[in-house]
Amino acid sequence: MPEQTDMPAHYEDLGSVQTSWREMLLSAVSERTHPFKKPVLTTIGLQGEPKARIVILREFDSEARSIRIHTDARSDKIAEIGKNPSVMLAFYDPVHEIQVQVSGIASAHQSDAYAEAAWKGAAPSSRRAYLAEIEPGTLLSGPASGLPADVEGKIPSEERLEGAQSNFAAIQVVFEQVEWLFLSPNGNRRARFEWRAEQWEGTWLAP
Repeated sequence: MPEQTDMPAHYEDLGSVQTSWREMLLSAVSERTHPFKKPVLTTIGLQGEPKARIVILREFDSEARSIRIHTDARSDKIAEIGKNPSVMLAFYDPVHEIQVQVSGIASAHQSDAYAEAAWKGAAPSSRRAYLAEIEPGTLLSGPASGLPADVEGKIPSEERLEGAQSNFAAIQVVFEQVEWLFLSPNGNRRARFEWRAEQWEGTWLAP
């Protein structure tokens, strides 16, 4: 862990902590290499077991307390969220050594206005994944992408992508709690923010 001498404002100030996680999430939406771009989504499996996987942050709306990610409509996430919508997204920045855990209620959207807007806003390279001919998690005899041969390694035309939308789902997470952790040789810091009475209430926690 690198030595730190000049401590950031969020080391001692809850308001700065809140500003920190908001700005990091917002930046990650547009910056492909931002460490918060690929958080870990945790759901509760159909048998009650925890399930975790890397996803891509597509949208963050601070005012609505909303995060959007995309997935294949045939994936296990859809059934898991349908049974238990409580989820967590874990983000980590290894350079600044900040972890943010966002907890909330997820809803899966297919063939509605929310999903339609998400689909239209996605790049063709992202939409190509939903042309996969087999369901995620299907057993295979060897390594394969599952994509049709004519789009393997290529960016499909808009016409070719039309058939992919039926396999697309947008997941919205409306979050009600954020936990923040900062690692420092001077002493770690941890805080929690909870949405209560139409406002965020923050408190320090023992790391």
